[in-house]
Amino acid sequence: MKIAKNMFLGALVLGGLVAVTAPALADVRHDRHELRSDFGELHRDRREYFRDLHNGAGRAELARDRREIWQDRREISRDHRDLRNDRWDHRGWWGWR
Repeated sequence: MKIAKNMFLGALVLGGLVAVTAPALADVRHDRHELRSDFGELHRDRREYFRDLHNGAGRAELARDRREIWQDRREISRDHRDLRNDRWDHRGWWGWR
């Protein structure tokens, strides 16, 4: 009887841990997916910029393309920072800030 009781309590504790950690893991997956999509957007914008540069687009069009590339890089930087700060040990290898 004691073994069954301990197994039941262990299953409850394990189920509680899974229920608590599942949303956190889903958030990390979402952040990584967002980072991958930002890299794809950066790649498309760079390709468009070089295509416009090769085809002789005007200065305004090239400036707009450079601005989009800059914004993509800024989004990627923010995503990296968010992923790094979401970790509980983001202080560094020396253990203090």
